[in-house]
Amino acid sequence: MMSRVEPAIVFRGPTGRSYAVVSWVVAGVVLVAFTVNGGLSEVVAFGAFPLLLAVAGWAAFWRPQVRVTRDGVRVVNVLSTTWLPWAAITGTRTRWGLELTTHHRPVGAWALPARSAVGRVTSRNREWPSLPPLERLERVVPGGGDPEMAAALVEAHRTGDAALAAGAAPRAEHRLDPLPAALLLVSAALVALTLLR
Repeated sequence: MMSRVEPAIVFRGPTGRSYAVVSWVVAGVVLVAFTVNGGLSEVVAFGAFPLLLAVAGWAAFWRPQVRVTRDGVRVVNVLSTTWLPWAAITGTRTRWGLELTTHHRPVGAWALPARSAVGRVTSRNREWPSLPPLERLERVVPGGGDPEMAAALVEAHRTGDAALAAGAAPRAEHRLDPLPAALLLVSAALVALTLLR
């Protein structure tokens, strides 16, 4: 049985996926160089380095995203995921990238860093893409990589009240994701073992 993907507008940084692919290509080239240079023994001896680069590329650049759904916002960062129902969000900031504010603590989005100076100038002259209303969303739709656009969408739908007492406010659900944490830990440990030989 196929699992149904919840309809969402997904925001990702404009260059994140490119950086991930570049890190994988570099890791692949290094692995091929090890194989050509010293054969399987060199791959076994030093293969942890390209492995760490590939895993870091996936965790830091491919995986992060901001998913805006009918019920709230899911922020997927390098090692963690935070679910914020609309009632938990009290505001947004975009100075250093997308940050969602709550009564308890702000939630930053690694996937949507602040625009560079050139990006800010060119985005002023560009119209935002037309996104479907969340209420009629039927599939996953790419939202682009502009933190200000994501913030505007969140601001239009948030229902959190900044004047509400922190104890009465809904909380964001924050969890450490075991897969990226374990992959990074294991590959870093293999690199450490390689260096200690």
